[in-house]
Amino acid sequence: MNQTFDFTRFGMLFKKHTIENYKTYLMSVAVLAGLLLLVMGVTSYNTEGYLPQGFQFGIFMAFLLLAGCIFTSMIFSEMGDKKKAIPALTLPASHFEKYLVGWLYSFLIFQVLYVGIYYLIATVVVQMGQPGTLQHPNSVINIFTNDFKPHPYYTFIIYTFLHSLTIWGAIYFEKLHFIKTGFAFFIAAFAFGLINKPIIGAMINEKIDGTTFFSPISFTDGKQYWSVHAVSMPDYSGAIVLGLVVLILWISAYYRLKEKEV
Repeated sequence: MNQTFDFTRFGMLFKKHTIENYKTYLMSVAVLAGLLLLVMGVTSYNTEGYLPQGFQFGIFMAFLLLAGCIFTSMIFSEMGDKKKAIPALTLPASHFEKYLVGWLYSFLIFQVLYVGIYYLIATVVVQMGQPGTLQHPNSVINIFTNDFKPHPYYTFIIYTFLHSLTIWGAIYFEKLHFIKTGFAFFIAAFAFGLINKPIIGAMINEKIDGTTFFSPISFTDGKQYWSVHAVSMPDYSGAIVLGLVVLILWISAYYRLKEKEV
């Protein structure tokens, strides 16, 4: 039997996790659906039965990112409790299989359920509102369209990055996973922001007037003002870099799980 991954063993582990947690997950789904219904219902009522698509996009993004990160931060919560960590770590399944169960629930299954719940609630609210006209349409937003700016499906890309960061924090930290992960992220972003300007200045040997991540560099050479822009790169280059970062975080989280001890 393969010690890293065995389909039968993984299926039993997935079933065990589902049976032990389905009540909690169903309650979480009900709470999420209730919050979506409350927010969209009140908004539709206050706008005379209309549910603006810009608002729909904002709600879709906010709830996916916030709820997804909170759920992901709790997916390995038993690892922070010694009483629960002992049976979890000694369970006859590989670390990869344990990690994969948490990854599937927090990444794939969560997003599928969230999209289904969102569309169900949005459809109900829109159908109960005004029928809409050509000038003032009242319809559910298509999250996979290119007609809306910014594209709603960019939310899934953002969630992929945040998920990789959050699942890393969920395994790395013992307690308060969500808070500590968020704190670590903002501290790292702040630190990089502080050192970004002096590093760029040292590279070009000039005093930088101001710069942020991935923005043009502005400086004055005597009386001449210069603004340096990065060479244009293909659209997929950013996706490649982000994909590498996500993979590194996912792999780091897995190896951190392998190192877990009670």
